[in-house]
Amino acid sequence: MVNQLTYKYYHWGPLIFHTQITPDECQKLLEEGKKCRKKSNDHRSKLAGHLTEEYRLTDITSIVEWFNKYLKAYMNALKKWRGTSDPNYKTPSHLHLESVWINYMKSNDFNPPHTHGGDLSFVTYPSIPKEIIEENKAFVGNRNKGGGPGGVSWIYGEDIKHCISAIDHLPATGDLFIFPANIKHWVFPFRSTVERISVSGNVFFDKRGLK
Repeated sequence: MVNQLTYKYYHWGPLIFHTQITPDECQKLLEEGKKCRKKSNDHRSKLAGHLTEEYRLTDITSIVEWFNKYLKAYMNALKKWRGTSDPNYKTPSHLHLESVWINYMKSNDFNPPHTHGGDLSFVTYPSIPKEIIEENKAFVGNRNKGGGPGGVSWIYGEDIKHCISAIDHLPATGDLFIFPANIKHWVFPFRSTVERISVSGNVFFDKRGLK
């Protein structure tokens, strides 16, 4: 008879937080994007993406009003995540959202491996066409080397056997990810003649409070 073992394990690496925003919030982002979709708001020179259209959102007041709850949820999750191995860990109490932009990704556009400024970053997807999802399903390449057409990947640490060093995901409309800003990530191109819309931004820990 084998004795029952008692054991524990430790969370390792960064917390990548995944949830969904509401259809109404998706619509608000799309409407704000339309207002800012003009040459004067071209944000490509500040970004790593090889995209033909990326624009700075000039008025994020209305976004902050509903986005705060997701940031607070991330911080609560972070406390639980860290608390597994460090019960004395305290999350930052002051957050500031800034540098928000919208990406209109088209066929053959891509985002190379990169990191962001700030302490946290987020990406949410107010519109993912079904054509990209179908293209991804039909993909016959090695999915162990990435998420396929239209997919996003995060990588942390070395590529070691039997360890999780990358997270791959094919976004759907409404998906929201929040993650440490210095985590390297990238987006794979697709061939479908559609437009994949995402909104990204950076969050800073500071003394100005949650705005």
